[in-house]
Amino acid sequence: MDARWQIVAYLVASMLFRIVAERLAVFIQASAARHPAWTHFGFPLLRFSYYVGFPYIALLLGVLPAGYLGLVGLEQLHNTAALSAERGVLEQVRIALALLLRTWLPHLGQWAGLTILMAGLLAATWTLYRYARRPMQGDPAHSDVSDGLGDVAAPATVVYAAVHWSFYRAAIWWLSDDRYLGVIGGVALVLIEWGLCAWLAGRPSQRLTSERILVEASLLITTAAIFYYVPNLWLLIPTHWLLARLCRRFVAASPDLAHGAVDAINEGKKRF
Repeated sequence: MDARWQIVAYLVASMLFRIVAERLAVFIQASAARHPAWTHFGFPLLRFSYYVGFPYIALLLGVLPAGYLGLVGLEQLHNTAALSAERGVLEQVRIALALLLRTWLPHLGQWAGLTILMAGLLAATWTLYRYARRPMQGDPAHSDVSDGLGDVAAPATVVYAAVHWSFYRAAIWWLSDDRYLGVIGGVALVLIEWGLCAWLAGRPSQRLTSERILVEASLLITTAAIFYYVPNLWLLIPTHWLLARLCRRFVAASPDLAHGAVDAINEGKKRF
């Protein structure tokens, strides 16, 4: 099969897997009382297979080069074993880190500047959002951000989202041979995926306007912008985590979050 058609097949399979997994997640949640092991092992297995499985298989089989995924410097690791075959494991680790840092060093300044810029943009956006919502519903007491946004800033969630979004960007980038189109196309694919899942759930307007989706959309766009200038997934993951924590802090004061905390908890449990 032609490499381009392989990538298209991976994209279609990933989106179909997400749709099927959404349905399975509802079934697992409904059966949690009778089969608690399904909740403990079913959800993690589905999430790992979807978020990490497809990018890993595409990378392992050579369908997508590591550079398109943002795994900058990964090619340097192949030379580590040859350079330090007789020097032990610690020496191999030291050389690998040195090679990676040397590869990342030219991008660190631009990465730091873009991270600060996007943090300021998110802070301003969510501040305006909070004040725009306040006149309509009063000024309720602040709620615990963890109630409404769940695990949006949890390390596993951040890594899963960053890898999955990078996979979609990489696929479109490789197909179009244009990083800009890859970034725009990757964002579009994620939004389409969210829309399909919301439509199949029968509550598109409710799900697509929830604070959780709005936060994830803001993270999707800001991290995509950073990736366009600094296509380095290693650096993007800590940036994603920092921006997610920033969003949690600002959205914590949102009136919708205070009123919809219980619904958000239930929705978060059903989210795949």
